[in-house]
Amino acid sequence: MTAKLNIPLPDPIRGILWMMGSMASWACMAAVARYFTGEFHTFEIVFFRSVFGGIFLLPWLFKVGLGGLKTQRVGMHLLRGAIGLAIIYLLFGAVARAPLGEVAAIMSTRPMVASLAAIVILHEAAHGRRWAATIVGFIGALLIIRPGMSEMSTGAMLALLSVIFLSALTIVMKSLARTEAPDTIVAWQMMVFTPSALIPAIFVWQTPDIWQFALLASTGLFGTMSQRCLTRAYAAADATVIMPFDFTRLIFSALLGLILFQEFPDIWVWAGGLIILTGVLWMARLEAKASD
Repeated sequence: MTAKLNIPLPDPIRGILWMMGSMASWACMAAVARYFTGEFHTFEIVFFRSVFGGIFLLPWLFKVGLGGLKTQRVGMHLLRGAIGLAIIYLLFGAVARAPLGEVAAIMSTRPMVASLAAIVILHEAAHGRRWAATIVGFIGALLIIRPGMSEMSTGAMLALLSVIFLSALTIVMKSLARTEAPDTIVAWQMMVFTPSALIPAIFVWQTPDIWQFALLASTGLFGTMSQRCLTRAYAAADATVIMPFDFTRLIFSALLGLILFQEFPDIWVWAGGLIILTGVLWMARLEAKASD
């Protein structure tokens, strides 16, 4: 009889895998939102993402009971939920107006914007090399958007705004992750999302058929999976380890864009994305050295 080996994965590897799972789920959620462009208003898509995101958390809640919601940081959870909801509105608005790959590439600048936010808001040290790595990343973003060479789309502008909100969310998430369980954070997020998203959805409501209903419900599944994977990634490994794997968002989105919508990022998006990845890797290396 052969004994089963149960060798746990090192924390950095687990963090990386959770991060990649989060990015794959994000790409699936964004693809469904793009699929319904012109059929349903963004407000209604966000509502379905919110309500079914909560429903897919119910098995966890039944398992752990209401004790799983216990927290001493209600204010921070409400703030996290409000910022997260704003991000979803901006994101779904972006993918309705720009190719998936382009939106994903712009979203990959989040570590740079988060670094700037940490310097300005948290007064973290701003070394010259850290600024240089950030500037490299923004050069990549400029290459994707190419202001002055082509008209900047509304989708690109919404994606940039979502990155700014994501950076604020990163700071809140880091704070919550120190004291809260990953699923508790996601559950509180859903409690903020659902009632807040219902009100604007009422004014643009269109009743979906069974197939549309199932697809809209899947945004909640993918959204919840993305958030649960992300919180586990931050809990398993340092941000400097998992941060570069945010770039897989572009790879997953490009594949889905090609398969579902026959669109593929042009050479400028890939070139800009690679420059952003270079900046993220450089920044992660600097942060890792600083923590030694």
